[in-house]
Amino acid sequence: MEILEQKPDTKRPVIVRAATSLFAEKGIYGTSMRDIAEAAGVREAAIYRHFAGKNDLAREIFLSWYGWYCRELQRLVSGPSGTLDKLRGIVGHEFSAVTDRSEAFVYFRENEARFVRSLPREIVSARRVFTAFIRGGQAKGEVRAGSPDLLADMLSGALCAVALTWLRTGRRKALNTRLEEVVQGCWHMISA
Repeated sequence: MEILEQKPDTKRPVIVRAATSLFAEKGIYGTSMRDIAEAAGVREAAIYRHFAGKNDLAREIFLSWYGWYCRELQRLVSGPSGTLDKLRGIVGHEFSAVTDRSEAFVYFRENEARFVRSLPREIVSARRVFTAFIRGGQAKGEVRAGSPDLLADMLSGALCAVALTWLRTGRRKALNTRLEEVVQGCWHMISA
């Protein structure tokens, strides 16, 4: 009796890429399962073999990308380097996320409020990571006194605004060429 090799499921990643692109472009509500199937080159029924529905697909995509983003932020913040160097790493991470994964970046930034309230325990929110960064800097006397939550929101908001504006204005020049300028601007905003 011949043993048949199972082929790896190649449809799931194609579906996820197509859905991410469409959700970033048209939003979750503006995208139908038919749109996703057409963009992925699969039948609509194939999507339902992998996902319970559009909301399940949207949530899974969000958790995957947001989880990656937050784990990397947490790694940067918990490292041994000084506060300014950590900030440089945070800005670099934000810029890499927006330049290397622009569709996913837009999708998770625009849907953060929708999904962040129900994060699984293993995913620490970006806000908590930014707040821990601010508290750590305050403990060293390198970040100014004030509400860690407010300073974290200001920093996160500034980085998000720069990244999304860069994307929406269609700039061709690499965002990383402006890294030090943004680091210094953010440092001026939070430093003691």
